[in-house]
Amino acid sequence: MPTSRTRRTAERPDVVRARRNAQHLETFGGLLIALTVLVLGVTVHAELTGRPALKLVGVLVLLLLADLVVVRAARSQRRRATP
Repeated sequence: MPTSRTRRTAERPDVVRARRNAQHLETFGGLLIALTVLVLGVTVHAELTGRPALKLVGVLVLLLLADLVVVRAARSQRRRATP
């Protein structure tokens, strides 16, 4: 009966690499989303207190685009990781 260790070593290297890349992208995506929520809070606070927030809105848009790219890349890697 094969153990999980022998099963892992029997997997194709590209599948293992894709799974590892997907995990790294998901971790990075989670941090990026947390940063986006933080910037959203700062932007709303700046708007409510009357301070200029145009630069913050620009940063927020860039972070949202980066979130979208990272989430799509992670999904793509996840699809490659399934044999």
